[in-house]
Amino acid sequence: MFNIKKIFTIIFIIELLITTPVYAKDKLNAIVNINQEFSLSEIPDEIEFITVKNISADDYSIPADSVITAEVLEAQKERRWHKSGFIVLKAKYYETKNSEKINLENKNLYLIARKYEKIKGKDVAIHGTETVLSLAASFFVPGIDIAYFFTKGAITKEKNPNWFKSGVSNAYDNSIFWFWLKGKPIELEEDETVKLKEIKEKRAYKLKSQIQRRKMKKKLIN
Repeated sequence: MFNIKKIFTIIFIIELLITTPVYAKDKLNAIVNINQEFSLSEIPDEIEFITVKNISADDYSIPADSVITAEVLEAQKERRWHKSGFIVLKAKYYETKNSEKINLENKNLYLIARKYEKIKGKDVAIHGTETVLSLAASFFVPGIDIAYFFTKGAITKEKNPNWFKSGVSNAYDNSIFWFWLKGKPIELEEDETVKLKEIKEKRAYKLKSQIQRRKMKKKLIN
């Protein structure tokens, strides 16, 4: 009789086999640098971002090295199941390096900002394949994935200089418990790289409402 772990593993293996390695490019995505510190303990009313490259869409274009100023609608901390923290924004205006100020409020440009870490597509493909094979092996031979990732972590020492701690950390991160871990936090240092993605107005305010409900629920529990 299947237990919950095995059922979940089968579903995830199927999903990975279908989606790995497919890398889609979204024209509305942009990589920028935040022009200030950001912390959930003291959320600012506005945030500034510096564009690294030209950003263009159907009805707007923002040159490289421009400073985008956006209103902060809400911010969500990282959550379980690898859901990274993010900021919900509405773009107000941008200023070019020639000090030309362009209003964006009439564009209804809503954005999601997340911490960005560059990952090579080849590495993701290899890791995805390893994860699929390991999860498949663990379904038929329980524990084999733990041994595989422990050994790999101990050899590479990527997680910790100590081979044993690195092995344990790598085994945990790549076992079935990996899915229970939290995503990337949204605490940001000045000049840190951020990924911006345009979303629809309805989606932005829905996210804002969901975040506010979670915060209210947490206050009531505490």
